[in-house]
Amino acid sequence: MPNIVNPPWPLACVVLLMGIALGPTLDAMARRSLASADDVWQRRGLATGVLAGLTGALVIVLAPQANLIPAWCGLALVGTVIVRTDLATHRIPDSLTGASLLMGAGLLLVPWDMAAYGRGWLGALALTSVFLILGLIGPTGLGMGDVKLAPALGLYLAYLGWDELVVGVFSGFVAAAIVGIVVVIRQGRARGYAAQTSMGAALHRALPFGPFLLLGAVIGLAVA
Repeated sequence: MPNIVNPPWPLACVVLLMGIALGPTLDAMARRSLASADDVWQRRGLATGVLAGLTGALVIVLAPQANLIPAWCGLALVGTVIVRTDLATHRIPDSLTGASLLMGAGLLLVPWDMAAYGRGWLGALALTSVFLILGLIGPTGLGMGDVKLAPALGLYLAYLGWDELVVGVFSGFVAAAIVGIVVVIRQGRARGYAAQTSMGAALHRALPFGPFLLLGAVIGLAVA
């Protein structure tokens, strides 16, 4: 079913403005999700809102079916809060990963494509298993928060197709590796980290992985 929101730009502009307006609320949700005191965080309401709005507008433009828009816009909003917490603390709260999965489980029923929906849950199981193994076998850069985010990412991407799942996950890893290596080298720490552990551990300390996994999900949507 093609995207019947044609042209998508008016709706995308509305969502952009709504995201900006919701910025302070999303920023507050990020702080509360970790029970952080207000003075621990710098308030970033405008930046959070702009990110939410731009991401929401982008998924509207990229969505291959109009009835997938609610699910992906919901992921854009929750994903913005996840990005906010992960950048600030290198942690992804269980409440956010759980919310993203429950939201996908409900909203992806809207198209009523049971074949795609079943494939999505298979993808969720497969990606979670892979991430759990990678998180346990060694310093790959994946934390348990990233592992708990895997079910939602697998559900959303595998719903679109197996190719989208592979492309989305691979893109997230590649983006994280490129940016992480640059950050580690620029901070002058790559040689010291490599001597103590591995580059995977150095990358994990240098930057959070969750934002790149979500970026990969958007790339997977783009190829759908």
